[in-house]
Amino acid sequence: MNLLRPLLPLLLATLCAAQETFRIGTWNLEFLGAEGNYRNNLPPRTDADHAAIGRKVRELGVSVLAVQEINDAAALQKVAAGAGDSWQLVLGASGEWTDGKTAQRIGFLYDSKVVDLLFAEQLDHLPREFEGAPIFHRVPVTAGFRHRPTGADFRLVTVHLKAGQKPDDQKKRRGEAQALAGWLDELRRRPGEDPDIVLLGDFNSSYGAEPEQVLERSGLFTYVDQKKPTPTILHFAEPIDQVVVSTGCVELRRDSLSVGNDLRGLAKEAWRQTYSDHFPVTVVLAATGDDDPEATFHRDGRAVELVPGGGSRRAAAVAWPFEAGVAVHIKAGGEWYEGRLVASVPQDGGGWVLLATDDGLLAIACAQVAVLRVRS
Repeated sequence: MNLLRPLLPLLLATLCAAQETFRIGTWNLEFLGAEGNYRNNLPPRTDADHAAIGRKVRELGVSVLAVQEINDAAALQKVAAGAGDSWQLVLGASGEWTDGKTAQRIGFLYDSKVVDLLFAEQLDHLPREFEGAPIFHRVPVTAGFRHRPTGADFRLVTVHLKAGQKPDDQKKRRGEAQALAGWLDELRRRPGEDPDIVLLGDFNSSYGAEPEQVLERSGLFTYVDQKKPTPTILHFAEPIDQVVVSTGCVELRRDSLSVGNDLRGLAKEAWRQTYSDHFPVTVVLAATGDDDPEATFHRDGRAVELVPGGGSRRAAAVAWPFEAGVAVHIKAGGEWYEGRLVASVPQDGGGWVLLATDDGLLAIACAQVAVLRVRS
């Protein structure tokens, strides 16, 4: 034991570093900002209700919260203000109803003191039809975040899948799950793509239903199960708000899923009046740093870019970044090099990387390059 005593401070520091945790979650806020008659004729929410939801978000201890059924950015901004001055939002542009005044948008609330927003996009390139039926009335939204204390970065995707249990509803939900699974699996298989991906939101389906079967089929993603299945909505006994994680995401603790269904003495309708007919669902991530610093997040040029505050703009086509004159870092043969590209790097993976370094011109076969990234 005397031999170990000098090492105890280092061991304790390592253990403490391993316990750096943060929480993310999802919450359907039931027509936030819409007229009250969409909620079984409950009165419209007041400013006090919005502030109470914001305080609840802060109490959840989340750094990022996926949200669904948001009528407009102004209502969600009131919730963000209730959570605190550092809370911001991004909100999708889809989900409008034909009445021209109601919408069920989806997006994210996040604490900018704790996480940096890297990007946010609405996945407009996903299919909008399945077997002749329209799908994705609420188009999925994805965003990348970096946890400031640890530097760990991750991609979140939020969804609000088709509701209902009729055969046509189930078919649409199957189509949405298949489109999501195809896109997510393609992401995971992209060389250099960051595997820290979490899909979360209102799935309108419980464990064992077809969305789970479809999303887990490749073995690249898995549902995060509750220790004891608990309802996530007032109306059903089964949980319908889900979290799905990439098998490559080691930071997410698979046994940490929690449902915030403590009504704090309120009657169900009183809870629903202020908050929602859904309960918030959260999970814990633990990190000591970014475990894959060379990894990147793919951006699709067809996406709608979402900006803080609720705005959006059509993203410009993403240009190939490795053009002549660009400063880069390269790892090849176990060694790192830096310099400026003399010529554009072939996108087909063949040919050579021609690099002007301080020591002169360097030629490296593309096939030998393990990492190629733009130098910041």
